[in-house]
Amino acid sequence: MALSLSAWLIAAAPVHGADTYADASGAISSSQAAQQHLRFDIAPGSMESVLNRFGRETGLLISFSTDTTAGLQSAGLRGAYSAAEGLIQILWHSGLEARPQAGGYVVQKGPASERASPTGNEVLPLVRVNAARDAVVSEGSGAYTIAAMSTATRMELTPRETPQAVGVVTRQQIDDRNMQSIEDLSAMSTGVNLSQNSYERSILYARGFPIGFFLQDGMPASSDTDSMGISTLAMYDRVEVMRGAAGLLTGIGDPAGLINLVRKRPTRESQVSLSTSLGRWNNRRVELDAGGALNQAQTLRGRMVVAYQDTDTFMNNYRHQRTLVYGTVDADLSRDTSLSLGLSYNQEDNPGASWYGLPAASDGSFLPLGRSLNTAPDWAYWNKINTRLFGELETRLADDWKLKVSMQWIEDHSNARVTGTDRAGSSENLFTLISANIYDYQRTQRGLEVQLGGPFALLGGRHEVLAGASYRTRDTRDKGKTAPGYSYTFDALSWNGSGAPLPDISMQSYSSISHVEQTGVYGSARLRLAEPLALLVGARADWYNYADDRSYLGGGGQASYQVRGEITPYIGVVYDLGKNFSLYGNRTSIFKPQASVDASGRPLDPVTGTNNELGIKGEFFDGALNASAAMFLIRQNNLPLALQGDLCKASASCAYASGEVESRGVEFDLTGMLTPAWQISAGYALTHARYTRDATTAKAGDQFNAPNQPVRMLHVSSMLKLPGALSQWRVGGTLRVQSETYVSGSPLVRQGGYALFDLMSGWQINRHLELRLSISNLFDKRYYQTVYNTVSGNTFGEPRNFSLTAKYTF
Repeated sequence: MALSLSAWLIAAAPVHGADTYADASGAISSSQAAQQHLRFDIAPGSMESVLNRFGRETGLLISFSTDTTAGLQSAGLRGAYSAAEGLIQILWHSGLEARPQAGGYVVQKGPASERASPTGNEVLPLVRVNAARDAVVSEGSGAYTIAAMSTATRMELTPRETPQAVGVVTRQQIDDRNMQSIEDLSAMSTGVNLSQNSYERSILYARGFPIGFFLQDGMPASSDTDSMGISTLAMYDRVEVMRGAAGLLTGIGDPAGLINLVRKRPTRESQVSLSTSLGRWNNRRVELDAGGALNQAQTLRGRMVVAYQDTDTFMNNYRHQRTLVYGTVDADLSRDTSLSLGLSYNQEDNPGASWYGLPAASDGSFLPLGRSLNTAPDWAYWNKINTRLFGELETRLADDWKLKVSMQWIEDHSNARVTGTDRAGSSENLFTLISANIYDYQRTQRGLEVQLGGPFALLGGRHEVLAGASYRTRDTRDKGKTAPGYSYTFDALSWNGSGAPLPDISMQSYSSISHVEQTGVYGSARLRLAEPLALLVGARADWYNYADDRSYLGGGGQASYQVRGEITPYIGVVYDLGKNFSLYGNRTSIFKPQASVDASGRPLDPVTGTNNELGIKGEFFDGALNASAAMFLIRQNNLPLALQGDLCKASASCAYASGEVESRGVEFDLTGMLTPAWQISAGYALTHARYTRDATTAKAGDQFNAPNQPVRMLHVSSMLKLPGALSQWRVGGTLRVQSETYVSGSPLVRQGGYALFDLMSGWQINRHLELRLSISNLFDKRYYQTVYNTVSGNTFGEPRNFSLTAKYTF
């Protein structure tokens, strides 16, 4: 498998025996040089002379054989580059690649140089930077794509080898666009849309359905928008996105896909960076990132990330105070065994947070509200604390087999003092705060997983197999208190959140204790049936137990059910069409037990269905640029539809099982490097999700939206490193377009399509200091991020915003 592109941070053994090398006296560490920027003025010339001068100026050991460089010329290097970026420029179109060695790199002929290009041109040189334990990382690469990922299949495959739609948001993209939260991903992930009927309740949708699971380093955890804090990305190397059903990974779930948050890992070389940001609405943020070896032999390595943000928002009386502390340690217990342990603590205080969004007019039109309107009183808050403890033990066995044991413990806690909103009679501007409540939620998840996998030979081919078992639990303890009869009327056109009295919120109104236990076993194999054809087959069996004991305003109910040995099969196929293109397809089943109950408190039948996908993938410049086109068809049965609250006798909410919902559409992706100085990320998605039949009402043919989702979405983001004397500068922009959204019903709430423009730039002042400026919603477009109904749940998108970030690397 040929990997690709500059500074792919994957393990590669040093190569010895080179005939000549550049002087490395006074060298800085290779990992530091890989990320620090220096200014070069190396004239064009022979490859040998250019590499020797590059080694002298960077202080890195650049080893190569004179036979390898004989007859080759280089365009030289002018401008500000890191070592990895500089090697890309020097080796561009040479057919050579750079691999790490102690103190630098070794330059040699790459596997791709032995293959003839259909166009007669050479391919992009491969640069690999050493990291521990084969970990694929994007940090320091400057790239918008990565060499391999395992989110879709648990096997390390390139995007082209993966028979499913996949995408990634790398560390470089996160920094370029000043992304701070998981919500920001929707702007850079094809087909992913953000829904917020409250600013603290965010749900990501794909292919018409909610994404119900977040993975951290491949370990699944249920998404809980009320208590899970997702407002900082400082501890993550990248975010991998898989679209489509994920039964092989989770056993249960929605066909939307998965979000895999890949944490930063310790580095062998010492590194320390300090970032500070200033932005609109008094946005102040600081981040410290430090790591390196903890002993001389580098067998013990650590990393710590600390981030703090204090900011107002564009809404009255609504603020954020966010603190993140993340620490992790990697230890080489032996030559073949490593242990990784870590802990993260995230606290988000959100005074002035609203439990619901804004109202609309009774006829479904939008009121002339100011974007600063906040229907929450100034004594409201919605705070979250999230703790994660994780560990991973990995040992390498004979013949490239690997055994891995992973665990995680998650505790999410939220505490909120909030109100509901209702219309005050027939007036369009007058609304009433009702049902002042205090909610206290505690969610605990535990997970343990064992995997064994490796290659094997059969019938003249080399194949891979993976088997594993997983166990996870989820416990919830929720409580609610209310203030009976609370009511405060305000004018939505003029109210600023002050004046509403704080009532005595002490009456116990709601409690729920639930327990979920899931055990699964799975196996999969990637079989190379013939030279152009690879088949991925797998299946998973799950045992699932659910128990819930709840009460609501004096009523009560218990719900429990069990699932025994539910089988989820998966089949995927990839057929190579040549050097650059592959056809692929996959089919899997959908199964999801439901926590939703009917009006009598009985659990609804599990959601079932099928997921089908066909597509074509392209890989260019030896993987530096990836493209794909996919079409999908999803069918689900028994999805829950909410009933009116007065019909729910045993719970605060209840639902009935709908008939069949069908989602079909197409997606297009283009991500990676167009030239060594030009990165791009673009995607288009067309999704139609409809009721094809309904169990009790005439919804067949209606759009499936809970809440609504756009049918069409487009994003194009690009970053260009300027040439010549301006090479210390990078400039870029992003275009985001989506079609209309609406909530069906009487009345209809509808918003037309809109487009947003963002700008970003970076200035590498010297190898230590970088400045970045980002401007979002450049033309200050007024739009609703989510439309919901006429009473509440509509949320404005953020007005024009800017942020200036300074990063100093020691």
